[in-house]
Amino acid sequence: MKVKLFCIVAILFTSLSFAQGTKTISGTVVDPNNVPLPGAEVKIVGKEIYDVTDFDGNFTLENVETGDVFRITFLGFKAKEVTITESNDYPVTLEESASELEQVVVVGYGTQRKQDLTGSISRIDAEAITQQPATTATQSIQGKAAGVQITPSGAPGSSPDVFIRGLGTAFGGQDPLYVVDGILTDNIDNINPNDITNIDILKDASSLAIYGNRGANGVIIVSTKKGKAGALTIDIDGYYGFKSELEKVDMADSRSFAIYSNEALGNPDRFDSNQEYNTDWFDEITRTGSVRNINMALSAGGEDVRTFFSAGFYEEEGILKDNDFNRLTLRSNTDFDISDKITFSQQVSAALSNESPKGFGVFNTAYKQAPIVPVRYLTGPYAGQYGVSADEVGSYNNVGNPVRDLNYDNQKEKNLRLQGTFTFDYEIADWISFTSRFGIETEYFRRRRFTNNLELFLTGDPTRTRDQYSSEAPKTSLVVRKEDSYKWVYDNFVTLNQTLNELHNFKLTLGTTVEERGGDFLEGTRRNVPVGSDYWSLNNGDAEPQEVENLKDNTVRLRSYFARMNYDYDGKYLFTGTYRRDGSSQFQEGKKYGDFFSFGLGWVISEEAFLQDSDVISFLKLRGSYGELGNQNVPLNILTFSTDLNYPFGPGQSINEGGTINELIDPELSWETTEEYDIGLEFGFLDNKLSGEIDYYNRLNRDAILPVELPDAFGFSGTTLTPAGQVRNEGLEISLNWSDDIGEDFSYQVGGNITFNRNELEKVTNPFFAENLGGSIGNGQITKKVVEGEPLGSFWLLDVTGVDENGEFIYDDVNDDGNIDDDDKKFFGSYAPKNFYGINLSAKYLNWDFNLDAYGNYGNVVYNGKKAQRFGGENIEQAVFDNRWTAQNPSNTEPAPSNDVPLSSSYFLESGDFFRINNITVGYTIPFAEDSFIKDARIYATAQNPFISQDFSGFTPELPGNPLELAGVELNAYPAVQSYLIGLNIGL
Repeated sequence: MKVKLFCIVAILFTSLSFAQGTKTISGTVVDPNNVPLPGAEVKIVGKEIYDVTDFDGNFTLENVETGDVFRITFLGFKAKEVTITESNDYPVTLEESASELEQVVVVGYGTQRKQDLTGSISRIDAEAITQQPATTATQSIQGKAAGVQITPSGAPGSSPDVFIRGLGTAFGGQDPLYVVDGILTDNIDNINPNDITNIDILKDASSLAIYGNRGANGVIIVSTKKGKAGALTIDIDGYYGFKSELEKVDMADSRSFAIYSNEALGNPDRFDSNQEYNTDWFDEITRTGSVRNINMALSAGGEDVRTFFSAGFYEEEGILKDNDFNRLTLRSNTDFDISDKITFSQQVSAALSNESPKGFGVFNTAYKQAPIVPVRYLTGPYAGQYGVSADEVGSYNNVGNPVRDLNYDNQKEKNLRLQGTFTFDYEIADWISFTSRFGIETEYFRRRRFTNNLELFLTGDPTRTRDQYSSEAPKTSLVVRKEDSYKWVYDNFVTLNQTLNELHNFKLTLGTTVEERGGDFLEGTRRNVPVGSDYWSLNNGDAEPQEVENLKDNTVRLRSYFARMNYDYDGKYLFTGTYRRDGSSQFQEGKKYGDFFSFGLGWVISEEAFLQDSDVISFLKLRGSYGELGNQNVPLNILTFSTDLNYPFGPGQSINEGGTINELIDPELSWETTEEYDIGLEFGFLDNKLSGEIDYYNRLNRDAILPVELPDAFGFSGTTLTPAGQVRNEGLEISLNWSDDIGEDFSYQVGGNITFNRNELEKVTNPFFAENLGGSIGNGQITKKVVEGEPLGSFWLLDVTGVDENGEFIYDDVNDDGNIDDDDKKFFGSYAPKNFYGINLSAKYLNWDFNLDAYGNYGNVVYNGKKAQRFGGENIEQAVFDNRWTAQNPSNTEPAPSNDVPLSSSYFLESGDFFRINNITVGYTIPFAEDSFIKDARIYATAQNPFISQDFSGFTPELPGNPLELAGVELNAYPAVQSYLIGLNIGL
């Protein structure tokens, strides 16, 4: 009996002890503003006990013990660990993540913590995007990510050139791939920057291989805002400002022009130095521009539905007269919780833009036209190249009147782009989920161009009369162009997450994607349409002849399969493997499919025992990767058939219609293939106050498309494109950031990045390679050449070594044959910089905030094409006049006045180095009571591009364009602009 009683007591005591040791706790997770955070994961460390917060941020954990630690994680916030005590109630406030290492980045078909990455990805958040107001977000991120070179244009509504880790292709498309909420697109010009949550830039093969033959030029992933649970919130943002040219070229005045021209003509009496007119042509075609922007965003949500809606209107008047642009954007993003395991989301946007484009050639015309010519004669007509009065017939230059050209340039463009993404997510089990996503984009473009041919004829020469105008020629003409395009993508993939023995963490993504894109255009022309703009329609004008051109673009279809596995052991040792198989209708049979892959390794050294207690090293990770990518943006692999080759045949020599194939398509033509090595070191010191990243990359495009000239025996003329080159980009990226708080009232951040890149056409594999010439400046001179051993876009010029006793250039006769020709030309480097860098500073003190961004580059050259494009009688820069060679004041470096067409030479080549302040913003947040209708308001002032230090004598050293043509050549370039803005943000 005693034994039985002892056993019963022991069992009861054990049960009682167990009951007292385990319990159920609950709590609420909120952000610093006390807003509940639904969807946060709460997990007991080391145990399979977890919960996810509901709509109100509540969670419950059962069978926990005193002393257990639970960890709360939520996207965009710092993870937090809480030790369980005797209490059963745990209110938790999460802090927003200030460390880049804690960020969760988008990696393509999924997300991943930055500290777990084995690839190189840069993230730019919403604050960094919107602190520099711009038409597109791409312009705002210049200098904010290492390895990303952005070359903007000052023109309203323009798209900047974007190169990620250098230029890897000569004739394939150079632009990166943009992914907006799952939609694959060509640019983000239609996205309101205020709608963006963050931008993730994928740079190396380990992160890019998931996009296969679309990823060789880099991928920019844009995530837009979503609705938040809670009461309705309204945010209103607006700014207004003025724009002007950043740098103005000092042109010769009338007196200087007259003296220079007389010396060039060898006739001291041709022009009187006291001229009646002294026209500043640049001032005549420009104005003080303006910019205004207003955005409104609404966010609200219940337990099952959360929605975000925004509307924005942007309007800009360019510094070029009548060059206007405006854009209306609308966005609706909604998330639906259909059940605990099924969610559905939609992101739909529309962007309608209107533009009055103007030909930028008027800047070149204004540069060259003589100041002694008035805008109009006293009798009324436009002046031009025919002298200072309507009675003077002899011309002394062939330059037109830029004011006339501008006023008769009547163009209107309208563009509507619609985008939509629809995503279905199903959590099959705790460890496996399925995603189905469909994205579609359609674009409708319209252009209308009216030309008053009669007026152009009359104003081109003051001696002309209406009777001289041909009766057969149209007095006016109207061209209307319509372009429609579409693209859609359908993704299906599963994601598996599994942890074994609490040490081995696996994440596997398997999926397939299908794409299609196509379009067409229709262009019609009508003659003798009435002059009034209300009548500019194809329904008006002469019925005959009608000119119509219609073309349907080739439909391109892609089908792809992809897989990615992420593995880490105890958060220390990382592995990522990616595979993608792409098939494209772009290429011939046998070349349609390609296989692309990558793998990456990482070692989180700071997780090792010997560093875990370090007071200095907060985070340290070494990583490396290798992969192969593709670029399918190569010229279409289709033969063209030339007709109208009529020929006489037979005894009667009757005319027969003929045709031929005059091109040859290489059957090996397929996508360009790129292979890349990347080694990176990521670090954080002093509790991550100092953080940074160093990356070395080596990227080889081994199938670069190049032109070849086949021997005549093949029976074809011209060039043929074929995989014939190897282009290498090798570089180093360094990013550093320091952030700290001083007391409770002051915080600051200092950051910067620098990129070193070396570009070279390393090898040409085809013996018939045609060394491509380019960079024509329109006076019979070219400036560039593609050749083995030189960077793409290299300048190929004669070398000016001095000036002789007659004031003429002395050129280096390289081959000593006594003749100066193409055989004496040298290479002088590329317009692409060897180094570019960005600097950013920010600070907050009480309710004040300050931000400064700067950008610069060095190690490149640019060509002053305006200065070099002479035919005779054009104006010159004041510095050319002041420093010119004369018998009384000879020079060893500056030539004597001349009206000869100058040879393309190093004289016109200048340094492209510059340093510019991109943005200075000072803001003040107005405090309001908690129960006030207005929750917060901030007023700010911004100076954009207020200062530049440049060696180039032209308008701007940033000259976008085709790398093998006029990129880096200032000829018809839009000047850089500066803006001063006042803005207001209001939260309701």
